[in-house]
Amino acid sequence: MMRIMLTLLRCRVSRQMMYRLSFWTAFWVDLTYFLIQLLTFAAIFRQIETIGDWTLPHMAIFLGTFTMLDALYMCTYFFGVLAIPEKIRTGALDLYLTRPVSALFLLSVESMDFGSILLTVPGLMMVGWGVRELGLHVTVGLVAGYAALFVGMFLLMYCVMVVLRVAAFWLVRINAFNELENALVEFSFRVPGVVYQGVWKLLLYVLLPYGLMATIPTQFLTGGMHLQHWLLVSGVLGGFWIGMTLLWQAGLRRYGSASS
Repeated sequence: MMRIMLTLLRCRVSRQMMYRLSFWTAFWVDLTYFLIQLLTFAAIFRQIETIGDWTLPHMAIFLGTFTMLDALYMCTYFFGVLAIPEKIRTGALDLYLTRPVSALFLLSVESMDFGSILLTVPGLMMVGWGVRELGLHVTVGLVAGYAALFVGMFLLMYCVMVVLRVAAFWLVRINAFNELENALVEFSFRVPGVVYQGVWKLLLYVLLPYGLMATIPTQFLTGGMHLQHWLLVSGVLGGFWIGMTLLWQAGLRRYGSASS
C-alpha cells in the first residue's frame, strides 16, 4: 500500500511541476485566505480579550492547526474523495474494483494536489507563535501528543468526507451534503469548539465533528485536554472509521447487484 502511495506521489509531483503556474496560483489563493482569517481574528481581539477561555495566542494555535489540517487534506485525499459520487454514478468504479488493492484507497489518493502544501509553513509558524506567547514548556511528550491528535483529526476528516460521499450508492444526487459540509467547515474554521453548547456541541462534536478538528489538538497543547476529551475523540474517530467501513462495504454490495 505504501509503495503504491509513493508511486502515485511521484507521478503527481512530476505532473504538477509541469504546470508550475497552477501550483503557485493555488498556493497564493490559499495563503490569501489564511491571511484574511488571521486579520479577522486580530480585529476581533482588539475589541474583546477572550473567546470563552481562549486568548489571542490560543486562537493563533487554533488557526494554525486548522490551516495545516486544511492544507494536508487538500493535498492528499480531498479531491479523490470528492470525485467518488461521480465514479459511482458513471460506473467508473468498476475499474478500481478490478485492481488488487483497496478501491477506496485508490479513489482517495489518485487526485493528490500539492498546491496547498506550502501553507503548512505559515500554519506551523502560527502554532509556534501561540506557544511562545503562552509561555508553554515544549517537551517531546507535548509535541508527540499534539502530532498524534493532529493525525487523528486528519483521519477523522477523511472518514466524515467518505461517509457523506458513499451516500451516492443510494442517492442520485448528494449536492446538499457538499453544501452542508462546506458550511460547517467554514463555521468551524471561525468559531472554536470551546464555545459550543447544547445541540451545537452534539452536532459539531459527535454527529458531524468538524468542531473537534482544530479545537482538540489546541486544547491538548495548551493544557485544556481532560480524560473526557480523550474518550470523546477515541469514540468519535473509532465510530466514524467503523461506520465508513460498513457503509462502503454495504454500498459495494448494492453497486454490484445494480450492475450485474
